[in-house]
Amino acid sequence: MTRDAVTPQLEATRIRERFERLLAAGVAIFSRHELDQVLQEVVDAAREVVGARYAALGVVGADRQSLVQFVTSGVDAETRTRIGDLPRGHGLLGHVIHEAKPIRTADLNRHPQRYGFPPHHPPMKSFLGVPVKSPGGVFGNLYLTEKIGAAEFDDEDEAIAVLLASQAAVAVENAGLLGQIRAMQRQRDLFFAMMNHELRNALTGVYGWAERLVRRKSPDTAEQAAREVYEAADHTIVLLNNFLDLMRLDAGKVQPVMRDVDVRTAVQRALTTSEPAASAKGLRLAARTDGSREIIRTDPMRLEQILLNLLSNAIRHSPEASGIELAVAEGSGQTVFSVIDHGPGVPVEQQERIFEPFERFEPHSGLGTGLGLPVSRRLAAALGGSLTVEETPSGGATFILKLPS
Repeated sequence: MTRDAVTPQLEATRIRERFERLLAAGVAIFSRHELDQVLQEVVDAAREVVGARYAALGVVGADRQSLVQFVTSGVDAETRTRIGDLPRGHGLLGHVIHEAKPIRTADLNRHPQRYGFPPHHPPMKSFLGVPVKSPGGVFGNLYLTEKIGAAEFDDEDEAIAVLLASQAAVAVENAGLLGQIRAMQRQRDLFFAMMNHELRNALTGVYGWAERLVRRKSPDTAEQAAREVYEAADHTIVLLNNFLDLMRLDAGKVQPVMRDVDVRTAVQRALTTSEPAASAKGLRLAARTDGSREIIRTDPMRLEQILLNLLSNAIRHSPEASGIELAVAEGSGQTVFSVIDHGPGVPVEQQERIFEPFERFEPHSGLGTGLGLPVSRRLAAALGGSLTVEETPSGGATFILKLPS
């Protein structure tokens, strides 16, 4: 068989094998669901299918000018350690970011945009860079260096790299959507767990005590039954109102009505409303408003709602016969409301989670934190302020509401 007859057959075989590797690479990329896994699969596949000694994928930062993540293939761990800091998007790497189109050169050391290599970096000449474009813009760039078996990358290599980059963009988008779906599913599960516990308990109490009243099984307990029915129904209404508020806040449909508010009056109203629940546990409520502004401009209804939620939370977690203080002070152009209790406190690792809806404060108890704290933090933001928690020096938790003065 002559050379002329063999060459087309070998070429066809080469193309078929390359296509099969490309197909396998696509399957491997889309089989990954975590973002880091997707990125690593992309660079590994690109290096193998295109035929490069090294490959990397740089993720572009929010400034659209630099790289915030750099995933490599072909460079061993020891070499990466010796190189030190990963590239940030200077030189030719940055040129690909700015141009947002494929760029290739036979010798990147002679390219006008060359920036240079750090010490201990492997020598590289041939270069191919293509953008990874997602619906939201350029997510990152795929880089290939040191073409195996040739002096430089050709048109076919570029076409394959562009195809892999497009597959990477879709896979990255899918990984992000999957993460959102998982987060939504987790929120749904926590929501049902919390609502099942909170609502079931409240409504079971209503039903049980109401049954005693209707059937008059124990006339002597009528007063207690009426009180229990009232409190359970009130708890249910508060829970549902918080849920509706949370939905409206997350949808951006809560518009504060700003007015001049007397701080001492607002504090006293919150304490008076909370007194019955505190007295039932033998708790002492106290206010400290010395040094605070008399008048601030905010939404009085929403301020009261936040303070009541914080006091309710403190009452719920405080040991019997202890004290709760609502202190107000002035600082740095803000009015600072602090609700201080002496309960079990909030572990550092939980101090952000308790402001998320339906989170469990005690993971093995089945109890949720309810919706008062998540609603309160969102209301504080809507009023132009913030809500945080820190440890009470003598033990317990201090919730700190800061509002513009």
